[in-house]
Amino acid sequence: MQTIDPGALIGCVLGHRYRLDAPLGHGGMGAVLRGTDSRLTRQVAVKVFSLDGVAPREIRRYADEARMLGSLSHPGLVALLDVGADLGPAGEPLAFLVMELVEGRTLRDHIDAGPLRPAEVADVGRQLAEALGHAHAVGVVHRDLKPANVLIAQEAVLSGDAEAPSTSTKLADFGIATPLDSQAAAGGGGGPTFGTASYLSPEQALGQPLGPQSDVYSLGLVLLECLTGRRAYPGEALASSLARLLDSPEVPESLGPTWSALLRAMTATAPEARPTTEQVAEELRRLRRPAIWDRVAARLG
Repeated sequence: MQTIDPGALIGCVLGHRYRLDAPLGHGGMGAVLRGTDSRLTRQVAVKVFSLDGVAPREIRRYADEARMLGSLSHPGLVALLDVGADLGPAGEPLAFLVMELVEGRTLRDHIDAGPLRPAEVADVGRQLAEALGHAHAVGVVHRDLKPANVLIAQEAVLSGDAEAPSTSTKLADFGIATPLDSQAAAGGGGGPTFGTASYLSPEQALGQPLGPQSDVYSLGLVLLECLTGRRAYPGEALASSLARLLDSPEVPESLGPTWSALLRAMTATAPEARPTTEQVAEELRRLRRPAIWDRVAARLG
């Protein structure tokens, strides 16, 4: 697969409609750029893939991503607006996905500034659990849930104040998402391992078929990092992937019994021991609720 230089694409117009204005991100699966939809005069995010020398199975992979994204419709998921293929500035074949542009920072940026307050984490986590629940209901496992793939809308201010509006959290990048039926068809393990090493579930690290509970495990690691400011499994890819097969993540007792119990359940080694996304969302809703009553009590007192 050919890599893409986002800078070389600036000014390029894809599909006679989408002008690429500035890089937003870049990874092994392509580049994401801020773009302008000339037909509707709006800002969009455009994910661009090189098709130069790409095997037919990879092209089918891009088509699968488009179909999966098109089947998702939830306020907690970045919306797919259009898909297409075109030639780049040097005549190279490109495929592209056009998505809604979420102005703001990633959850990675927020964590890098320091641990989040528990009420903030409960709010963000609840929305992610609900968004994942929607994806799972239509048969899609994300497989790469990490702070860099979580967008916090600019107008939403992370705050532990119970009177502050709920954050607007969106889960992005289903580039390696997989339909559940394809996982079932895969049978046993031995398949390729995709995802980011620090956030893989144990079954994902082993290359086994994945179900919704794999995303629950990754979400547990993300929430734990939000609260502590530290990755549970840092280090090189191989060491990080193997570490979770030997030890459960360390959950500090200082987080309190409710948070500790939830995080330990979400990161249980056995998938069947983990809660569902619905159970996670409900527990996180309860965890945010005490902040509201503390505020009311303070005013009444």
